[in-house]
Amino acid sequence: MPRPPHRPRRRSSRSPTPPTCPTRAGRLFYATQPRLLDAAAFQGSCTQGQSSTGLRSDGAVGCYDPADGSIVIYRPADARLQGFVVETAGHETLHVAWEQLTSDERDTLTPLLEAQVAALAADDPVHEQIAGSVGTHPENRPTELFAYVGTQVWRDGGLDPQLEAVYARFVTDRSALVAVHTAWKGMLDQLAADIDAASQALVDQEYANASARAQLDADTSAVASYRQKYDAKRAEVDAMSADDRALLQLSWVWWDGTELPMRAADETLGDAADLLARDEAALADRTAALATAEASAAAERTRVEGLVTDVNALQAQLDPATA
Repeated sequence: MPRPPHRPRRRSSRSPTPPTCPTRAGRLFYATQPRLLDAAAFQGSCTQGQSSTGLRSDGAVGCYDPADGSIVIYRPADARLQGFVVETAGHETLHVAWEQLTSDERDTLTPLLEAQVAALAADDPVHEQIAGSVGTHPENRPTELFAYVGTQVWRDGGLDPQLEAVYARFVTDRSALVAVHTAWKGMLDQLAADIDAASQALVDQEYANASARAQLDADTSAVASYRQKYDAKRAEVDAMSADDRALLQLSWVWWDGTELPMRAADETLGDAADLLARDEAALADRTAALATAEASAAAERTRVEGLVTDVNALQAQLDPATA
């Protein structure tokens, strides 16, 4: 069945310069005078009915038009997504390769391709990608199967020998081509995993800081209370006559449970003064350490939020409509 006609598109003023000794796939690719476009230029370049690459379910990122043998590819601005562009180029080139096969070869390969896709996990994104690329043109399914399987599906030892033999006519190292897909997807997955791990560690640290702050506040109040009690008792004892002070004995249970046994008042108060000096110095150290921990957590929150913003922007660039 003939493919639906495409909407005419303007050629870009420049096409990629082909390598000196391209592979067969390279020759097929450069023969199409491929256009690599940024998000703005790509809008409207791939119309329904062309063999489009839908690496995201919400939009195409490349297309091959058999009517004029042209390829259009969306190229994100972020260099980290170079593998994404390479995969799209490979995908569209395999559409061209499919056109090179005889009808008998296509008829033989189609059920083999269907079997490979059926063997994938039900939640594998490729199912949705194929469906999105086929859209309302079921006649395009075989070529989409050929392109998606060729660029995204690999098993140890390769797939069906008949399939691999055909792919080998166009792709020197298909495992390396699939590895491109795995690499850029893995990069995004790793970034997301790093954010998840950092976020959890940050939540744990902020919780620990909050607990430490609550305890520090409680201990600071306790020491302040005992400072008031000490100052009041010290003033009371100092106001006594020397004879009365000599006879006075005191004991004290400190706020932290430390027991000061019954002794002469001046001795007990001297021990209490030592405890106060100890406690106030410890509080100062804890306050400084906690301030450092809180500042570190605040800096980490800023860093993690920056990572989230970066990954969201990177994800958005996968779709030219939101780049």
